[in-house]
Amino acid sequence: MPLPENDALFIEEFPCAYFDDGRIARIEYLITDTDAMRSFHQHLATGHRRLGRTFYRTICRGCSACVPIRINVGLFQARKSQKRTLRMNADIQVIVRPSGELSPEQRELFSNYLLTKHNKKEEANNDEDLQLRIIHFGYARSIEMDYYLDGRLIGVGIVDAAQDALSANYFYYDTGFLRRRLGVFSILQEIALAQALGKRYYYLGFLIEENPKMAYKRDFRPHELYLSGAWKTV
Repeated sequence: MPLPENDALFIEEFPCAYFDDGRIARIEYLITDTDAMRSFHQHLATGHRRLGRTFYRTICRGCSACVPIRINVGLFQARKSQKRTLRMNADIQVIVRPSGELSPEQRELFSNYLLTKHNKKEEANNDEDLQLRIIHFGYARSIEMDYYLDGRLIGVGIVDAAQDALSANYFYYDTGFLRRRLGVFSILQEIALAQALGKRYYYLGFLIEENPKMAYKRDFRPHELYLSGAWKTV
């Protein structure tokens, strides 16, 4: 099928960040114009993710470990451990707003997150700021969720609003609060937001069963996996 005018498709290959066994990631990117973002829900429904103004999906040779996952929020039932996480973090204030100007607190939180969570050395300030702007401002209908504990910013989540869904895009947080399971807490908050907004689905990105850091997404049930071109309930 020919691409719409002003759209472009390209493929990039690089060492996979999820495995250290020599696998090569192969990513297909669709660069689209602003008007085409109106079909965001269609891209989500075919297993794509958003990065800035592009959509992408994995098309790796000999590997299908990255599986798109979504939740029908009307059917979701929190597990006991997830309910404990909610109770544990009942003292956290969550502020929901359109993604706006970056604050010094957000920049500091993001910088520390990259350094401690992903073991990235200090990057040039301009590069780091560009990455943060891509996360916050790549899509006009992004929603920002700020997490405060005793007046201190400890987490920021960016979710994308589509016609019938919310899609988790990025979450960065203070890694000094690992025991609070802020990643799980943020997903539960985003599911609740999707329910409040009357959305049908919440997209979590990729489930990677072989990678313990990404396998936690399977605990949100019931969920659907995009397998062989179709969504299947698990």
